[in-house]
Amino acid sequence: MVGSVHSAGSEMLVTDTRLTLPEELILLGWDDGRGRNRYTQNLPMLVAGASVLELVLRDALTIEKDRVHASNTRLDHHALDRVLQEIREDSKQRSIKNWVQRLGHSRWLRGMLLEQLTERGIVRDESSRVLGLFPWSRHPVADSATVTALRERMARALTQEEPVSDARDAALGGLAHSAGGSLIRRLVPREQRQAARRRAKALSKGEAVSADVAKAIGETNAGVMAAAAAAVAAASASAGGGS
Repeated sequence: MVGSVHSAGSEMLVTDTRLTLPEELILLGWDDGRGRNRYTQNLPMLVAGASVLELVLRDALTIEKDRVHASNTRLDHHALDRVLQEIREDSKQRSIKNWVQRLGHSRWLRGMLLEQLTERGIVRDESSRVLGLFPWSRHPVADSATVTALRERMARALTQEEPVSDARDAALGGLAHSAGGSLIRRLVPREQRQAARRRAKALSKGEAVSADVAKAIGETNAGVMAAAAAAVAAASASAGGGS
């Protein structure tokens, strides 16, 4: 971990200066010029899943009997601390799959993550109002070196022959499987895409990580897939009802 640990009463403050998994996932699928997501399908659910995975990797969440338990850790990261608070204060003990779906339907999570990427200087906020009335926002990339290095790192993880040794790269690679082909097409040259899809599928099943992280990756991807299927079914039902 790149950061520090402090104790304040019963609460443990853990700081980490790296980009988080949900922040990295957003940047992997970001259109640098338009300042919007373009390449990642199911982004809300994927960001929710990446947030849960980040907390598992930081030992802020544990999984017992398929239920998520939040620690008293505070991470000094507004979005992740809000997720921890939501889980701690919920009246039910839920599965990762359930939390991915609940958080994926929230509007605050992606907004908070974009705010933090802006504060760190990775993107810049160019929000305005069209005709002085309608809110319109875009967040072009400001730190292209950081974003380019991230994409190159993930391309290597998806195309290298040797196993992925870093749990964070394995988690991101597993989420790339649920992100749809557009993300892999963006990151990987045409001749390597078939192999990259196979690697992403293997990583989505928890290859090269601990049992707890593997379970978290699998449950996260199941939540993403279930939410995507539900959205398609709802859209089909709506279209059928209107005909």
